[in-house]
Amino acid sequence: MSRLLRLLIYRLKEVIYTVARVIVALKLQGLEASPELHKELLDKAKRILSNTGSRLVDVRIGKRRVEIDVLASDVDAAVSALAEWAPIEYFREIAETREASDEKLVEYAVKLFNDERFWEAHEALEQVWRGKKGAEREVLYSLIKTAAAFVHAQKGETAAYFRLLEAALKHLNRWDLDQYYRVNIAELKDEIQSLLVSKTPKFIKIHM
Repeated sequence: MSRLLRLLIYRLKEVIYTVARVIVALKLQGLEASPELHKELLDKAKRILSNTGSRLVDVRIGKRRVEIDVLASDVDAAVSALAEWAPIEYFREIAETREASDEKLVEYAVKLFNDERFWEAHEALEQVWRGKKGAEREVLYSLIKTAAAFVHAQKGETAAYFRLLEAALKHLNRWDLDQYYRVNIAELKDEIQSLLVSKTPKFIKIHM
């Protein structure tokens, strides 16, 4: 089969099969994230989704829920299969929200973060960060890295969690004001410094 023909077939499949990225939140509460539990839940999610035409991206373990991150050509099939595992809190197809202002996107990201939806917060902040320069880009990068740190915490990856928090604090220290929009940057600096001193992963809130 020629390379051109293979490319045409691939493009045709892309047209026929629309794939959506979906976060499915399961009502599994109070779990302590660890690499072992993360692997166990990854394996279970893969088995459950194996007959749905979906591809598992990741599993994230929070105190409030377990997030199943899926690429699905049939969203209903994926959600129905996962509902056999545990009750569904919500499911959401990921799409950019660029119709919102930068301020609203930052506030939305903070609300997601405070609801332990760290990966979604990370994605919302990146939409704003891509168009910024200078100190504003630095403060947004720090918020992105903070969210990313907690994504790693949800997988029991402690070393990556602390490494990203250290990087977040360095970028945060390049912002001279106490606030960014309504986000309390001074308080966030103190929170991150306390986490780094304690050496213990802990979920925090970002205050506005």
